[in-house]
Amino acid sequence: MKKIIFSKHALERARERGIPEEWAAEVINHAEETINVKFGRKASFRKFGRSYVVVIYEQGIDKIVVVTMLKVDRERLKRYGFSRV
Repeated sequence: MKKIIFSKHALERARERGIPEEWAAEVINHAEETINVKFGRKASFRKFGRSYVVVIYEQGIDKIVVVTMLKVDRERLKRYGFSRV
């Protein structure tokens, strides 16, 4: 399992949005869907209760860097390009 580290931006956004850091690993390791997004990054989502959590990250050889985390609704997931909603 690769080590997951957080950018300063990701930690700030997670705190602002009430997303526990532990959820990032859950989303990355047990995603309902993962897609490729800008700048060679990946986006994964998973449902927690009534919320969908999206994690945007960069996957390296020995680590994963979480860039940001968001709470979204089904419509926003579709706009981002997820199809398994």
